[in-house]
Amino acid sequence: MKRVLAPGFFDGVHIGHGKLFKAAAAQAERIGARACALTYDAHPTSVLTGRPIPLLCSAEERAALIQSLHGVPEVIMEPFDQETAAIPWRDYIDDVLIGRLEAAFIVAGHDYTFGRGGEGTPERLREHCAARGVGCAVIPPERIGGTRVSSTYIRGLIAEGDMERAARFLGRRYRLSGVVERGRGLGRRLGFPTVNLPLPPGRQAPEWGVYATVIVWDGREYPAVTNVGVRPSVEDGGAPTIESTLLSFDGDLYGEPIGVEFARFIRPEIKFPSADALAGQIRRDAEAARAILNVK
Repeated sequence: MKRVLAPGFFDGVHIGHGKLFKAAAAQAERIGARACALTYDAHPTSVLTGRPIPLLCSAEERAALIQSLHGVPEVIMEPFDQETAAIPWRDYIDDVLIGRLEAAFIVAGHDYTFGRGGEGTPERLREHCAARGVGCAVIPPERIGGTRVSSTYIRGLIAEGDMERAARFLGRRYRLSGVVERGRGLGRRLGFPTVNLPLPPGRQAPEWGVYATVIVWDGREYPAVTNVGVRPSVEDGGAPTIESTLLSFDGDLYGEPIGVEFARFIRPEIKFPSADALAGQIRRDAEAARAILNVK
């Protein structure tokens, strides 16, 4: 079956991407084709510059979000390397998009670039597709209050700890996922058992601090208060961690895969002079998180 192809990296799968996928699905239904997202295993900018880009989701999460949130039935994950980047833009359209991937129609974002040196632009894509008898639509940017929705802008919000605004642009709370590791047990000794995750490599880290969060495990959601950072009250020079105290759960999640969804920043990470001072602040943080999340 021919495809209506939506190409792009789609980091974060934000509401602007959702607009593009909706247009692709509508066009696919119109012409009797299958909607398909084409994405890549590595960020093109990282490959071209050697500079790591902190991502909003992993490749696996990106593919799952495209399908689960926007109902795109097919996601193709292509490798992106120097060889891919060197393909002339016309050849990329002819040989890859239309030839190998059988695009009968292409839906691209306003800022989509492709081919050697980024010479392929939305306008060139539209003109070349017309010459080849293939349909093409270019989707204008989505804006919130005059601000253009983009993955770059959302990364900046998360780096600043502005999780509420980031959620507006993403269309959902920002999530970091991983497998729970065994901690040092200090939280339990203080009366606040915690679940600990390493900061996922390559992901956009929130500003170090304490957040009201929601822990997602086994299809259920649990309110929590979460510290992101290096825990200066516990150890010096430690690796960054995501340490969460669940507010309505009593059990052991060691070794379990969980997600931590960030609702609102509460305070910066600071070093406390004693265990008692730390315990008192955790109690206050938990009350703040309960109020933010509207739980008792």
